[in-house]
Amino acid sequence: MEREEAEAKAVQLAAEDPDRETHRFVARKGDDGAWAVLKINIPPTDDKLVAETRADEKPPEPDDPRNSLSRNIGGPYAAG
Repeated sequence: MEREEAEAKAVQLAAEDPDRETHRFVARKGDDGAWAVLKINIPPTDDKLVAETRADEKPPEPDDPRNSLSRNIGGPYAAG
């Protein structure tokens, strides 16, 4: 069985099989290279899961509390 045939058969079984309420049908390539349809005991989902992408604004950063010598040079102990 080729990939297209297996996918078409999986769609057909998902629509017509008596166990379609409790199982999923998936096309899968085997180790020998042949395609087959798997019947998996997982109920199909009816709802389409939708993810929301949201970015919150970053709060403003406070001023640096260090004095200018510490900010710019590294303080009195900085090696030069």
